[in-house]
Amino acid sequence: MGEIVAAIFTTHVPRLMIHDPEARRAYMGKNVTTFYEAMEALERERLRGLDFDTFVLIDTHWFTTLEYVLNAQERLRGLYTSEELPQMIHEYAFDYPGDPQLAAVIVEAARSGGLRAIASGYPTLPLHYPTLNVMHYFNPSATRCVLSMGVCQTARISNDVAFGVAMGAAIRASTRRVVLIAAGGLSHRFWDYDNVLQHASASPEDISSLANRLYDEKLMEWFKSGRHDEILRAAPEYRAECSPGRRRLELARRAIRTLRGRARNRPGNFLFRQAHRRRASRRACTGSRSEVK
Repeated sequence: MGEIVAAIFTTHVPRLMIHDPEARRAYMGKNVTTFYEAMEALERERLRGLDFDTFVLIDTHWFTTLEYVLNAQERLRGLYTSEELPQMIHEYAFDYPGDPQLAAVIVEAARSGGLRAIASGYPTLPLHYPTLNVMHYFNPSATRCVLSMGVCQTARISNDVAFGVAMGAAIRASTRRVVLIAAGGLSHRFWDYDNVLQHASASPEDISSLANRLYDEKLMEWFKSGRHDEILRAAPEYRAECSPGRRRLELARRAIRTLRGRARNRPGNFLFRQAHRRRASRRACTGSRSEVK
């Protein structure tokens, strides 16, 4: 019988890959994050002597759309440069054993529960920095198997919970001893372009809003006390208020409104011409009806 022998909710921030202390201070100022020492200590004190086979890692930068997707490559190897922050992570070489057998077992369990899921073994399927940054610290010998999976951006929280139940059942039915990792973060509402670098430190004061900070602290209290029921209850509101998705939606809406406003005042614009034709057509129809009367 398989077993989840440990579960970790951990950061994946790109600054984890800034290895030079001077470069860390240049970016974060006086309040340099303690993640470096903490993650090394966690590996040394909690993971190194633990008997397990595979890291199963939920990568919150790997977005899927139609189904849950698991990496089923026999070997995860390549060179990685972050498209988001290439100056922090570039030409990073990685090479880990995969676990396609466990991926197949999880997919089968998910499908049996009525969920859409696939195990993808395409050799060009990319990895993302939440997987690679975390494995750099937690799997330094690169001897443990790595099973990375994405998050389905169209899934509801109820779908995610159902997938988690299926994944747990699949692991228990397997022969694997697993360390389960959620490589994410808490609130993800970033400072705007003009202010983000001024708030790059690890100080709680530099969280993008007091409301986000208070919500994060409440979630951490629930985690510590095992109140998973409270976390699930609050999840819809937290996702809506504290994730980057809301800000992206706001930016898109503003851009659309701006474009529409310009279109109304630009005679050469396609939208302006279409609106003008509709108005002319309505006037013509009104005139025709008057003549008939």
